Amino acid sequence: MHTLILADALFASRERALLSRLEIGLADEGVRVLHAIPESASRSGPALFGGEVFTRAVTYPDRAIPFTTGLRARVLLASIARALQADELPDIDVVHVFGGSAWPLGLELARRAGAGVVLEVWRSGLIAQARTLRLRGDADVLLAAPDTAAERALLADGSGSTVRLTPWGVYTPPEPREILRPGRAPAIMLIGTGLDAKAVHACFAGIAEAAKSAPDLLVFADALTARRSGAWAIAGKLGLRDRLSLIEELESRRDLLVQGDILVQPEARGEQRSVILEAMAAGMAVAAAADPMVHILQGGVTCRLAPSHDASAWSRVIGEMLQNPVATRELARRGRDYIRENRRASEHVRTVLAAYQWLTSAEPIAFASRS
Repeated sequence: MHTLILADALFASRERALLSRLEIGLADEGVRVLHAIPESASRSGPALFGGEVFTRAVTYPDRAIPFTTGLRARVLLASIARALQADELPDIDVVHVFGGSAWPLGLELARRAGAGVVLEVWRSGLIAQARTLRLRGDADVLLAAPDTAAERALLADGSGSTVRLTPWGVYTPPEPREILRPGRAPAIMLIGTGLDAKAVHACFAGIAEAAKSAPDLLVFADALTARRSGAWAIAGKLGLRDRLSLIEELESRRDLLVQGDILVQPEARGEQRSVILEAMAAGMAVAAAADPMVHILQGGVTCRLAPSHDASAWSRVIGEMLQNPVATRELARRGRDYIRENRRASEHVRTVLAAYQWLTSAEPIAFASRS
């Protein structure tokens, strides 16, 4: 089986570790994988991928002129043939698209290559976009839901689209990190898009209040999140700047991020983020905005939850986590156990491979019914 994985710039940057794990797992199962990476995301070269460089990759222009999807698809297919040192394009069985802005290109590539297409519905905003596929009559399209909440929403829309649950997974280290160690300054790692400024501001206000009882607290925040939301100015008004460090592409720097004690996600945007899985697997505690579209965020089981715009709730959640390290370590242990049991990287590969086989097999593959 030959699979082309097509990612848009946002997904290629944020989820490169996920894509790398998926490639390795599929290759172990005998799948030949080629990646198509946006030019804007590849300009920094292999460093972009943090050491997880894809074995075979081509680039495509992602700053598209309207009505040029067909041309871009033709050029990309020619690039694929050159990369594989083939006189003509080898058979492509599946085009797997990550990132909504790449859906039109992925559908056109699949049409031209005679391949099936898998569209990853990784955020709630793509659910409505997926409904239009049925109206357009695109054939051999499978919608991959990386979370049970997304799966339910896709199945409930009544469009009749084929949906498969493909839960994202990570590797769980043999031993967890010891968080909130005595004699060591506690560290918060804050991630997000920064598009919900009110949510980020409320979270910063809550952290600032909690910090009054934790004079050595350090806060590391994604730089883009802070810029988009105006959080740097808010931090100045809250007297938090002397504790705050902004890190470029913090979410992509997993080796650095998991050195923290508490991962904080202040926005509820219905987005799946593998960094939360990795943080839990590493033994970090997680505090997040309550989000019904993200099943992994289970209050009291895998994390602590707060209403996204409630500063007092964030103050209470962060304050209690810092002041009661024993309970916070226990929460982190439960989150890690949940990931180890329910979100394994091997299971992600298995469900994706089953989806590919469903698309390419003449005989439907039986899937267990889900309640």
